[in-house]
Amino acid sequence: MIEFLSMRESQKKLTKNELIITAFSVFHSISNLFLGTFIVSFLVHNATNEIVAISTYRFFYFFAICLIFVLTANWCKNGNKNVLFGMNIVVRILLMGVIAVLGTNSADWVIILGILYGVFDAFYNLPMHAITLENVRAKRMVFFVGTKDAIKNIFKVLIPVTLGTILTITSLQNVAWAIMIMTVIEFFMLFLLPPCKAKKSKPVDLIAFFNHAKETPVLRKIFFSEILRGFAWILETIVVIYIVNTFLTDMNLGIWSTIFAFCTIVASWAFGRFCSNRDFKWIMISCSILLISSATALMAGVNRFSVLFYAFAYAVGIAITNQICATNILNLGQSKFVTTNYRIEYLVIRDIMLFIGRWAGCLSLLYIGIFGSHGILRYFIGILFLAHIFACGISTKQTKYLLAAKSPKERK
Repeated sequence: MIEFLSMRESQKKLTKNELIITAFSVFHSISNLFLGTFIVSFLVHNATNEIVAISTYRFFYFFAICLIFVLTANWCKNGNKNVLFGMNIVVRILLMGVIAVLGTNSADWVIILGILYGVFDAFYNLPMHAITLENVRAKRMVFFVGTKDAIKNIFKVLIPVTLGTILTITSLQNVAWAIMIMTVIEFFMLFLLPPCKAKKSKPVDLIAFFNHAKETPVLRKIFFSEILRGFAWILETIVVIYIVNTFLTDMNLGIWSTIFAFCTIVASWAFGRFCSNRDFKWIMISCSILLISSATALMAGVNRFSVLFYAFAYAVGIAITNQICATNILNLGQSKFVTTNYRIEYLVIRDIMLFIGRWAGCLSLLYIGIFGSHGILRYFIGILFLAHIFACGISTKQTKYLLAAKSPKERK
């Protein structure tokens, strides 16, 4: 009989290191809000073929992330993770400077912008995943993930309206300058990061770990679920396209993004405060019903109600199910399936699987942009929702194995 480790602790507050990690997550989410949501909105208004431009921007973004993950894996494993993490700030300053200089001409440089965005995100995510695994205990992971996301989304209540208003009233350059000032502040926060626990060990061996993953059912299933979840990730872009085309202005995009961010705050806080791993199954079922209902409404007819219902389902259902998957991903990195010496290989291979799915999603959107029409998007959304539900269902089923204190052979 498998015994579950408790995911709850009496101490319901973030530790110092958890607070620092959360603070960086907040700044990162603000940058992603601009580089993801509002750049997509900008391309909708300014690109000749917005779907082609957006899918190209996202494709090269994913390509750059995957490439940097592979190229910097040894540095992250055997070098100073904090220095590697600091590189994301340098690249972000460069990216914001390029956008500020190009202004409305940015729509003609989507490949360059996508690559720089991907490099920035890669320098953030790989070392931050490793830092999180070193500083957050497994039994606190549900609380940490839920609380971090709730705090992060509090800022999304005010920031979308602010950025949307600035972008509507002034220009893309002014928003880029504002983000650059925030990035400079973040630079000084680097000194608050927990000391790096770099150790000399064997060089990164992705092939050996991949072969190990193929022979380990839990790793194999989690990686497959990440491919499907990556494929469904393009939903984030499509919801922006729908809101912009339905409500016309960036200010409206900001207002509705703020409303849905508030919904995500409540859901994330409740997830971290009251849920444990044993609740994942019924949470997954509830969110699946919400997602299927919204996709059905949208396919039945595109109107303000169906678009807002879809956006609400995305803000709550996708957010919570992603938190379940994120918790399992982090717990898997601390389990006996993945030894400490192979954590970086695990993080890199996991993200490669995620990006394979994301590339497939981008290519599908690109195909729709070239040969299809906006009308096809609502049916594509149904496929994406089903892929996401299936992916998160697979991850949820692995929870009991991730928490079982057994050796890898005994868990098969």
